[in-house]
Amino acid sequence: MNTMKRFFFTLLVLASAATALWALDNDSERVAIPFSDPGKPGLVKANLINGGITVKGYEGKEVIVETKPRSHVVGEDEDEAKGEDENEKQDKHAGMMRLKAGGGGLNIEESNNVIRINVPSWKMDNDLFIQVPVNASLELATVNNGNITVENVNGDIEVSNVNGAIIFSRIGGAAVAQTVNGDVTAAFSRLDGKKPLSLITLNGDIDITLPAAAKADLKIKIDNHGEIYSDFELALQNKTEKTVEDKRSHGGRYQVKIDKTVFGSINGGGQEITLKTFNGDILLRKSK
Repeated sequence: MNTMKRFFFTLLVLASAATALWALDNDSERVAIPFSDPGKPGLVKANLINGGITVKGYEGKEVIVETKPRSHVVGEDEDEAKGEDENEKQDKHAGMMRLKAGGGGLNIEESNNVIRINVPSWKMDNDLFIQVPVNASLELATVNNGNITVENVNGDIEVSNVNGAIIFSRIGGAAVAQTVNGDVTAAFSRLDGKKPLSLITLNGDIDITLPAAAKADLKIKIDNHGEIYSDFELALQNKTEKTVEDKRSHGGRYQVKIDKTVFGSINGGGQEITLKTFNGDILLRKSK
């Protein structure tokens, strides 16, 4: 039996060298997969319905993915919430044991230096832990019960959350982050000076940290309630932007929007940064 086990293990290792290396246990699933062209920066896309995503950059060439299901099964008390008649339910399930299965799994595809990661289960909260080469770019999204955290990544980052926070630390590329209910916190190790940055939330604070010598033009907006705080010395100006849309020739409407936004610059101006919240404070910090 031991000889057979060693034989199958050897086959598994040989097969994984060409595609991916799996290491499974009872509670998690883990895989390492290379890019088609590891000499060029790749793109990693990850999507969840319920759970959080944590990404860390490291000095390697493969993308290492691990998913861990949480103990709580989403909707496990739905029977009571639905108000189903207990007598009918007991008759239907008489003599049977109830088995809880939240589902799970992990789907990963790689093509043209793009790695797509998806957890198909929606019944259980799952957390994704991903290690990527430091220059990789990211597109990440989740909906419920989790934050999105990115650390030590220099590629472009695009992140979307609904009910959870977004946290960036030691990032050096362009970043676009948007959530509905949660804070957005971003600490940049450098600015590339090229692509615009955008941090937006509906209900939460925007907390951004920039290098002391960073050159940036700020576009700041608090729609409802909140204050602006800054470590940098900058003069803020209130400006009004007017947008006109005329779609009447296509059966639409003529619409005029007047948007009041606060503008300011750091160290003479430079890279464009948009910071926007509906309810929350905006904090602009200088890295030490």
